[in-house]
Amino acid sequence: MLSSVRSAAKHGCRRLLGGYSGYATPSQPFNPLYPSVSAQSWPSSANGLMDELDHPPSAEGGYSRAHLTPKVLGENSTHMPPGRIPQYKLHCFSSRNNTIVTFTDPRGNPIAWYSGGSCGFKRGQRASYEAGYQCAVRIFKIIENTAATKGMVRIALFFNGFGQGRDAMQKALMTSEGGNVKVLVEVVGDRTPIKIGGTRSKKMRRL
Repeated sequence: MLSSVRSAAKHGCRRLLGGYSGYATPSQPFNPLYPSVSAQSWPSSANGLMDELDHPPSAEGGYSRAHLTPKVLGENSTHMPPGRIPQYKLHCFSSRNNTIVTFTDPRGNPIAWYSGGSCGFKRGQRASYEAGYQCAVRIFKIIENTAATKGMVRIALFFNGFGQGRDAMQKALMTSEGGNVKVLVEVVGDRTPIKIGGTRSKKMRRL
């Protein structure tokens, strides 16, 4: 039974790595795991996978794939292909109570963050327009330092919430203080969750 399962796995892998009719040519088969890799760069690893399936699985947990490179497997790798500019992310969360801006690296690890409270504002002033503006200006300086250290970078800006800090971030980008950062922004998105149906909303606060 094990031999039949192994032969079926080999057949499926050969179909996967060998290309598809209509999408590949004999000289350049299609590689669905990494389409930009040429046919001459990955057959050696693919053949290694075929040879690996000829042997029984190890007791530690199945077949070993240590000889395969992350590029062929499609796994996350710290290697950045030449010519690719890393994309950093700038998150702006603005609510009725506070404004929080976070600058992260391409993997999502935070580099720096600022909030209305960390900028010196207290109580209700943390959600004011001025607090959001100060957060934006301070995070712009971090981005400029990162661009000067790492070289050319790209920025993806994401908004969350409809507080006053949202407008402050947009206006700060249009000023001279955000001129060096504005040219780096290539993606602008909105990640504000909007409820459709769902449970009953909380009653309005009355003062």
